[in-house]
Amino acid sequence: MKSIGIIIRPLRLIDINKNYISWFSDLKVTEYLEAKNITIKDSKKYLKNGILKQNYYIYAICDKKTAEHIGNIKIGPIRRFDGVSDLVTVIGNKNYWGKGVATEAIKIIVKKSFSESGIRKFCASIDSNNKGSLNAYQSAGFKVEAKLTNYFCRNAQGLKSYSDKIYVVYNNLDHDLLRFKKWEPISMLDIT
Repeated sequence: MKSIGIIIRPLRLIDINKNYISWFSDLKVTEYLEAKNITIKDSKKYLKNGILKQNYYIYAICDKKTAEHIGNIKIGPIRRFDGVSDLVTVIGNKNYWGKGVATEAIKIIVKKSFSESGIRKFCASIDSNNKGSLNAYQSAGFKVEAKLTNYFCRNAQGLKSYSDKIYVVYNNLDHDLLRFKKWEPISMLDIT
């Protein structure tokens, strides 16, 4: 599958607008996300807090041709002592689903972070029903490390169903925990 071409840059305060917020009220986009029905004010505060506390950083995924902001990729929460971080991806613009955008974004962030930060490991936890996300991470080089059986419970039309929580990881064999503890990829100036 040929990707459309993307650019990864820090998410900026100006990116957090009505269109952005609409992603998080879309039932399809948020089906497997914890963030739902968020406000512009809360989103801007959240973006700033990650930088100030140095425990997560959010990047915008943009179409290379149009510069349109189509999704996010978040590094965090970061466990600096352990040298690990979650990596969370959302493609908010559904017109870009199934085009390899998430896989490309994951590859770019992993490569950039491994070379700049010294991080030891990226992790993602994925609902086994979220085939698109699982495929994106595995296509980007992540490996399944663990599975928690029947972790998620859904209740649709009075019928309960269960799905597994799949942990996928990507290890950095050249990690440098001293460098990682000092790593600050995005500053407040980058988001204004």
